[in-house]
Amino acid sequence: MTATAPTDSWPTRFRAALRRTPQPEPRPAPVVPSVVNLVPDPGFRGAIDRPAESGGVDVPPAVSAEPTEVPGRPGVTGLRVTALSGDNDTWIAPGGIRLGLRAGGTYTASVSVFLTEPLGGPLHPSALRLAPGWTTGEPAPGLAARSMPARNEFGHHRISVTFTIPPDARDACVRLCSGMTAGHGAVIWYDYTLTETAAPVGHFDGSTPDDASYVHQWTGEPNASPSRRTLRPAPAAFHPETPEEAAFLRSLAVDDPMAAARLALAAGDRESAVSELRRVAKAGDPDGEAAYELGRLALAERKWATAEQLLRGAVAKRPEAFERGYALALAYDKLKRRDDSRRASAAALVHDTKLPFDGPALLDSDVTSFGARREIGIFLAEHLTQIRTQAEQRLARPVRSTFDQPIFVYWAQGFEAAPPVVKACLAALKANNPGSRVHELSLDNLGGYVDVPEDLADALADDHFHFSDLLRMLLLEKFGGIWVDATCFVSEPLRPHIDRALAKGGVFAFNYTGPYLVNWFLASRPDSYVMHLWRAASFLWWEKRGEIVDPLLHHHVFEMLHRLDDRFRAEWDAGLRLNATPPHALQSVMLRPYEPEMLQTIMEGAFVHKLRYQVDGMTSESYLARIIRGDHGNGA
Repeated sequence: MTATAPTDSWPTRFRAALRRTPQPEPRPAPVVPSVVNLVPDPGFRGAIDRPAESGGVDVPPAVSAEPTEVPGRPGVTGLRVTALSGDNDTWIAPGGIRLGLRAGGTYTASVSVFLTEPLGGPLHPSALRLAPGWTTGEPAPGLAARSMPARNEFGHHRISVTFTIPPDARDACVRLCSGMTAGHGAVIWYDYTLTETAAPVGHFDGSTPDDASYVHQWTGEPNASPSRRTLRPAPAAFHPETPEEAAFLRSLAVDDPMAAARLALAAGDRESAVSELRRVAKAGDPDGEAAYELGRLALAERKWATAEQLLRGAVAKRPEAFERGYALALAYDKLKRRDDSRRASAAALVHDTKLPFDGPALLDSDVTSFGARREIGIFLAEHLTQIRTQAEQRLARPVRSTFDQPIFVYWAQGFEAAPPVVKACLAALKANNPGSRVHELSLDNLGGYVDVPEDLADALADDHFHFSDLLRMLLLEKFGGIWVDATCFVSEPLRPHIDRALAKGGVFAFNYTGPYLVNWFLASRPDSYVMHLWRAASFLWWEKRGEIVDPLLHHHVFEMLHRLDDRFRAEWDAGLRLNATPPHALQSVMLRPYEPEMLQTIMEGAFVHKLRYQVDGMTSESYLARIIRGDHGNGA
């Protein structure tokens, strides 16, 4: 009998087949992203007359540019630029033509500006701007969109512009435009960044110290070559500045849902963020971070009860994280649970020990939104020197005007397009003040009165509410006089009341207690320190922060200045105080049936009455209807 070889079992054959099957190549590790600052000497540390490609600066004959240490920035060097003639086309171009720019590329230039005082004289249209440009086959040079101008006020400012060079461009450069004539001030430019990115990145060069997220190096000779910033393979922070950094960080966060959620939040991807945060919550959320972020999202969506539940859980897990306590207090505010709100804020204050003002005293005032007021107060304290200097410089240069207690009223679209209640209020204002000039302002004629910073007008183009908050300060700071909201029904001549209100103080507003005011009716002398400081602080907030942390943002700015600045507090406290409750009485009944006796009582309680322009539910015999048609028997 012939023996046969044993047949291999199926597991043996399967393993052999696997050995013969080509295995997939391992996925390549993601490339660590980096960004190059193309400016050879962005810190202006070397000689400016060396070749442009190694860090020199193109300086026209009518311009002087000298290296200098930047005030308030120890160890930081900039170029101090002044004009030498009456020509205001004053600019410099670090790196000269090309600067590593390639045709067809998209770039972002950013630079810091310091002014010791506002520039004077006739300014060039490009003053205090970045102005990219290039030459092509066309006879005239091409111009990209200029940056927004830096604020023409004392202090440090940052501007940027993103532009794309045409494919047929032969050369390109970026000019730093000062825009003044000889004898009208100086500009210090510093921390210049030019990157091939579609948005600004934080300033760096090869001398920037490495940190937990980035490594910095020169690509050649220090202060004479481009510099590179490279993301660390495992950065400590998750705040990507470019799409490449975001993609790299996402690849690291595949198994870390909290990190993925933070990246999604930074990108504005709410849906992905919520999905990842819920994963963390389902896994136990040991430190409450997911609950905190979900609670903040619920606050943004006005889901107050959901926010309260989430934030209460987040606070319980980390009570020392005081930001959570303030967020919980806000949720309680919105739910009308004032006692719970105060308790949550008080518990957070125990751990918030480095405030630049008296936190418990701030909490003791019966005002909501403690967290927003705290945040505004910290910002103002950090920038108080700049705010004071800006106010004092404007006070030292008053505008000559023939206006005598002017009355300003504003409707953005023009009063011809205003609703009936606004037109009725305007008619009453004029009828009761025949000897005073009423200035009817709109977006169309505003430029004839004040210069609104271009970046501010752009940021608030669709927000008439907060824009008008700033506008009233700008007008009263410059001219003094009276601001009357367009929905204010004025029932008496204003001059006697305002003369009395400003007899001892520089500014007047109705208030509830102390510095807790309403701003729909304001009066000011043109030399009011309060109005100048309030304007400077509010404008700086919009320049540096540019966000609405609370609907009553500018009211809170006023309150915190009162707590931080002695001169501000003394001027306000010296003035006449009238309670804001009586002027709101008509608003509370304006849609009810008209009663002559009640209207007379209301009119006797105040000389101006705040109404609303929303009139849903108005009937023909309501107080408001009578006011609109002039049939209320009050003589106004």
